[in-house]
Amino acid sequence: MNSSIVPSPAGKRDRNSSVILTDRLCEKRVTKRTKLYDRKCPGLYVSITTAGVATFSFKFTDRQTGKQRTGWLGVYNPETFTVEDARSKVYGLKSMGGEALAETFRDQKTAKAKRGKTVAEIIDERIVWMKSPVKKPDGEMRPRLESWENTASHLNPLHPPAPRQEAGNGGHQARHRDAVE
Repeated sequence: MNSSIVPSPAGKRDRNSSVILTDRLCEKRVTKRTKLYDRKCPGLYVSITTAGVATFSFKFTDRQTGKQRTGWLGVYNPETFTVEDARSKVYGLKSMGGEALAETFRDQKTAKAKRGKTVAEIIDERIVWMKSPVKKPDGEMRPRLESWENTASHLNPLHPPAPRQEAGNGGHQARHRDAVE
């Protein structure tokens, strides 16, 4: 009996291999976008970007159309949304049945399209992200983008102006604003 193990050549399939997902895998750094499929929960996978963001999704077949679909579950966060949370969400979705599952993701997509985000919301999120403190190579906690105020000042003119209380006639801008209102 020959018990030697012959390594198989690393091909394209090796990238999207099935593993038992762990929180630690979701936190690892990658040089290019990587998808890891969960062996414990078929259909669940995590996509890890080079920026270190791990996003959970669920791949399934829509029985109505016969096409493979992907539903977005959430972004990995060690405090709020872990691998176990993603698995629980998938198990819950699977228990709904095929048609209800597809309908849930159709509804999600429709609601998301209706909801959208305003430019002001995106700018606010970006500013919060830029000024959030991160550990720098020297070990200090400083804003992610240390010149965030400068960048924010360039973004803020794009923000719709907040209503202002002005004394007197209000000047040139106030006259135009009053004409529109």
